[in-house]
Amino acid sequence: MFEQQLANASPAAPLQNVKAELSLLGDMIADNRLIDLVADRCRPVDFSVPIYAAIFARMLEQYAAGATVDAVTLAPFFAGEEDWPRAFSTLSAASLNAGTRAQTKAYFEQILMLSSRRRLVAGLQDVIASARDVTIAKEELVANADEAVAELAEQTATAQATVGAYAQIVIESFGKPIVGVRCGMIGSLDKVLGVLRPTNLVVVGGRPGMGKTSLVTSYALGASSLGHGVLIFSLEMSADELTRRMLADLCFTTHGGVPYEAIRDGTVGRTDLDAVMQAKRRLDEMPLEINETSGLTLAKFVRQARTHKRKLAARGQKLELVIVDYLQLMTPSRKGLSPYEHASEVSRGLKEFAKAENLTVMAVAQLSREVEKRPDKRPQASDLRDSGQIEQDADILLFVYREEEYLRRTEPEDQYGSKYQAWQTDMDAVRNKIEFLVPKRRSGPTGKALGWFFGGNSAVRGSTFYSELEENYP
Repeated sequence: MFEQQLANASPAAPLQNVKAELSLLGDMIADNRLIDLVADRCRPVDFSVPIYAAIFARMLEQYAAGATVDAVTLAPFFAGEEDWPRAFSTLSAASLNAGTRAQTKAYFEQILMLSSRRRLVAGLQDVIASARDVTIAKEELVANADEAVAELAEQTATAQATVGAYAQIVIESFGKPIVGVRCGMIGSLDKVLGVLRPTNLVVVGGRPGMGKTSLVTSYALGASSLGHGVLIFSLEMSADELTRRMLADLCFTTHGGVPYEAIRDGTVGRTDLDAVMQAKRRLDEMPLEINETSGLTLAKFVRQARTHKRKLAARGQKLELVIVDYLQLMTPSRKGLSPYEHASEVSRGLKEFAKAENLTVMAVAQLSREVEKRPDKRPQASDLRDSGQIEQDADILLFVYREEEYLRRTEPEDQYGSKYQAWQTDMDAVRNKIEFLVPKRRSGPTGKALGWFFGGNSAVRGSTFYSELEENYP
């Protein structure tokens, strides 16, 4: 019965318009200037008739070489084709039968639409065929189905206009709110970073133990509490562990909080349970999600992030920030890539994704051990592990540094000597302090700022946390 219903659902009319395809070719011969306009969005594969696809491809080659394109110059390449005589007669009379620009546009738009539908049908048919093969994993079926449906949302238009047109857009933006992401929870960091603009790739670097994950989760909580849609790809920690950290972070205030250790181990007492439940209710209201897909390749990342963006858009929300923790843990797209090649591939891909989807990507990156060899262990751009490409692709480099972590490792064994007292004084001076270093920022000045790191609560706050003068963001 199901097979019969499926057969009956097949369309009676093919997804093609042969006359529109031939008419479009004729219009381009009648006015060769149209070839450039059409070539920006149309490809040979968009033609359903093979010879028309071949003719279009040859027209592009000739026009690019500066040659006049007409039926006569095309004839030598297709003289042996069975369908060429009919096409030749139509194209020869193109100058007499050319339509208006409005007609040409109508043909063009319909050809693109029908081509997109054909690819969608072909993709879904492949999914149906794969679904019958029980050896194919469910995850692969879902990925293939998503790719097929994503064809409808593909943006094929070229993002190009005159500088004057872009200048007009800039002028019209004057006086309007700045579009972008900010945290609000870490005021001093917001000041040194500014608003994270769409298309930006922000790389957060630091050595192990510096608080990179705590920083990006605190940033995500602050941003999403302001209404920014945030998606975190957690490659190092499980979603369970990351969520426990977020609950501890949200419970933390100037008056204390619920220790992360208690939330991690499930030993929260009755007096603290209300605070945890209140934090959970706050999370319910945030447009914040965690993706813990294993074996995450760049292609899978792009596909899943785009899927989430469409889901948010369907709910009237907007995905503005995607966080990857961390960059070097993404799975290589193919075997044999060196660490340098892999890191370069990922950083370029993340930047291209941010630009294509008009959102901000924040990627955590490990730094090399060269940091440990210097007396001053504050990170530098050259410390980015595996690839200088990361530094090149990033719009913003943000390094985190905690003197406390390095000083802790030098604790004297004799707790009653003068060295220990001096060490204790130094520890008190840097306790819970974190430095935000910004050595690269394309859209503004570089700089640095101070903040507070509370490891026991997995929380990062701005420099004015204790004075409760944190800048208020509406």
